[in-house]
Amino acid sequence: MIMTGQSFCDATPCLARKESIETFASKFAADIGYELGGPLDPVVQKLGGKIIYQDMTELGDSADASVRVFGKGNFEIYLPNFTTSERDRFSIAHEIGHYVLHYPLKNQPMKAARFGSNRVEWEANWFAAGFLMPADAFRKFFAKEGGRLGSVAAHFRVSLAAAEARAKTLNLL
Repeated sequence: MIMTGQSFCDATPCLARKESIETFASKFAADIGYELGGPLDPVVQKLGGKIIYQDMTELGDSADASVRVFGKGNFEIYLPNFTTSERDRFSIAHEIGHYVLHYPLKNQPMKAARFGSNRVEWEANWFAAGFLMPADAFRKFFAKEGGRLGSVAAHFRVSLAAAEARAKTLNLL
């Protein structure tokens, strides 16, 4: 539902601490009924958004995922149609993070496109990690599996790289 002529402000950081964002994301996921490893499409729909898959020529500002927020309960997540489902899951959670963390700061049409590395992108990554891989659940399953990252990644339905990054963040590796 892209409206022609509509202008979007860039997302700005909320400046919360990493641990606070991760904890908030885990609680947010539980509060909206997300079950670990479950589908994300219903979460996006419940929040009033939709997911649009695009080919390389349609991606525009970013060669990766992006989000446009038109208003509360009205946003679109754009994903490349050539990435894995595990990568897509992290990207969707990341874009939900922009919607939940950054849109309320300005309460006006906003966009966020992954391009480079900055505080806004870090915050959305922290949100995605906390949403998809809550610290307590991750630690517990990591221990149960004896640190086998492949099993951990499969359980949370994330990429091996995402599971490894989470394990390092939680000082498990």
